[in-house]
Amino acid sequence: MKKVKNDYTAWMELGPGGLPANVGGWLITTALRPFARRDALRVDGTSGTGMHWQLERRPGPRPTIAPYPIPHRQLNDRGTSALIARLIAAVTAEASSDGPFHLERSRFERRGEALYLSDLRSASPWISRTKGEIVHVHETEGSLHVVLQPDDAQTVISAGWGELHPLAGRPVFGLPETYVFLYAPRDSDDADRIESIIHRATATSTR
Repeated sequence: MKKVKNDYTAWMELGPGGLPANVGGWLITTALRPFARRDALRVDGTSGTGMHWQLERRPGPRPTIAPYPIPHRQLNDRGTSALIARLIAAVTAEASSDGPFHLERSRFERRGEALYLSDLRSASPWISRTKGEIVHVHETEGSLHVVLQPDDAQTVISAGWGELHPLAGRPVFGLPETYVFLYAPRDSDDADRIESIIHRATATSTR
């Protein structure tokens, strides 16, 4: 019983995201654990090791990821409030011009704003599967979820900047194979690289 209580407490400490922050939400994420991917570092249909574009490797080890499919969060190396604000501003800036993007509530997080492609008729296959959602920032820690084309997703993962969502590519859950978790920035250099990944995601969101 103590183990169950501790697990629930640890899940609640991750903060809100995608599920109700109560016992019901915890029961759902617990039931989803058996469906989680065994390999979060390889995108199906790619070599699993290649670098598709020149992306500098992330120094240091990958952060520790919480063992829950929802919310998908990291446990260490979290971003500062200033770095988180910078990433939110970067995402917002993509929608601030007369371009093809807009902000609205994330359909996956069910809270906070996400960047969407406005006209789904021009959406790439991977963006069509998310109903236009491209990227959102987790304000509690500075990590992000972003949808990339397959080779770009593998490049990001191989360079150490992220990993796949545990339920990515599971049709029943509606997440595309390339639904990538980007680790929170530890400093301004990390934020530079993450912003370049965001730009890459928007540039490849249309056909």
